[in-house]
Amino acid sequence: MTLAIHLAAVGDITLTQKPGENLLRTVWDAAHVRIGNLESPFVAEPGAAADKQIRLQQPIEAGEWLKQVNPTVVSFANNHTMDWGPEGLSQTFEELNRIGVKFAGAGRNIDEAIQPVYLDVDDYKIAFLSWSSTLPPGFQASNNRPGIAGLRVKTYYDIEPSVEYEQPGTPPWIKTEPVEEDMLLLEKTIKQANEQSDFVILAIHWGVPPQWCTPYQGLIAEYQPLVAQRAADAGVDIIIGHHAHAPYGMESFAVKNHKGQDKEVPVLYSLGNYISHYEYTHVGLDLSSITLPHFPPSLPENRQSSIIDIKLTPSEGKLKVEHVKIQPAVLNDVGEAIEINKEESLKIANRLNEFSNQRGTQTFIEDGNVVWKNTK
Repeated sequence: MTLAIHLAAVGDITLTQKPGENLLRTVWDAAHVRIGNLESPFVAEPGAAADKQIRLQQPIEAGEWLKQVNPTVVSFANNHTMDWGPEGLSQTFEELNRIGVKFAGAGRNIDEAIQPVYLDVDDYKIAFLSWSSTLPPGFQASNNRPGIAGLRVKTYYDIEPSVEYEQPGTPPWIKTEPVEEDMLLLEKTIKQANEQSDFVILAIHWGVPPQWCTPYQGLIAEYQPLVAQRAADAGVDIIIGHHAHAPYGMESFAVKNHKGQDKEVPVLYSLGNYISHYEYTHVGLDLSSITLPHFPPSLPENRQSSIIDIKLTPSEGKLKVEHVKIQPAVLNDVGEAIEINKEESLKIANRLNEFSNQRGTQTFIEDGNVVWKNTK
């Protein structure tokens, strides 16, 4: 039995060509478990295009390229999963099964979509869940409809009349909260996974990219810490977030473990993109339905990335997070995360460290990486 288990986590993966030799993989290749978010389906024969602004797809050959990347498991609950209908979904399932990559977050019905994947590592069992709060119409699985494990969010706009009179054009405060029915199902699924495993991972597609955020409200939507706290209370051991297309840093949430002892649950709000060929080559990107009158330009943060080293150690008969290490990276000209020099790494690390500290989480910078150590 090893004294520690290492997880490596990255953000979005969309392949339209074979990955290059400079892809950052040092932490990745050394890990016992490798986790990424499969951002779009593998499609040979697309079904009807989803009625939405942006659609993505990967060629069926991308299965072989993903096999070379070598993830252990991928999350597949996101806002592009059903871009090409049930046909694209089933083709992706077939290809993932063929290449031997496990997946969670989507299925032929809701029961399949919410089903965790269980990974055996040494004598321990790790549960992996994939859910999404980015939910185009018709994407959420139901009893008789294929789709993804969805956590819907209610949105309200709070406008103070006195401000609008005195300062017309002031953006409203955006209030968000999870739909209770979906939140209860997520909590139930987490509790069941916790009972059947030694460690529970929740991968969640959520949040807002930085260029779409209201500056005075910050990078994190109101619903995200609400969901994080309730998921942690239900038994999640770590949350890995994506969708924002930029690394954000982390926050830890205080809960009680299965024996009533104090426990900290780290939440990585966004890891950024790991491989995002479509953004830089435009292959596999369908913008034919765009009707948005304004599209905010990308920010420098969108070109930044990260790879996460998560060290697990035995604790009270289960596993706990010993430390989290965020290694900064940047995307090259074809959208692949690559290693960077110490100066550039420190610049990104300072931003992520400040984000984490501002959210009350004590992280520090070590060798250009952002580090969190569990004190519980």
